[in-house]
Amino acid sequence: MIVMQANPGFELAPEMRTGYEDLLAALEQETVAFGKPVVLAHGDTHTFRVDKPMIASPTGERVENFTRVETFGSPEVNWVRATVDASDPEVFSFRPEVVDEKTVEGRR
Repeated sequence: MIVMQANPGFELAPEMRTGYEDLLAALEQETVAFGKPVVLAHGDTHTFRVDKPMIASPTGERVENFTRVETFGSPEVNWVRATVDASDPEVFSFRPEVVDEKTVEGRR
């Protein structure tokens, strides 16, 4: 699992990924070579999502052992529960945890 702040722009055209092309190329190369589940967790754009956005540059096929988890951000400051189970072929699973007003008020 790799954790960082910025969204490297999987959904952007390569020319729009200023500063991230080398990172994404290295991440793709290492993920494919590793051959086991790899997760990139990041914030920045404040949109919760769990997806498989990496496309292999030589083949154009989705890299199935790569998962991206983007965390919540302001104004929705919730959190994501990550579970690691070595007996599961996927290894990682994720569940959004929504903090409601009652929970916040009860802690004041």
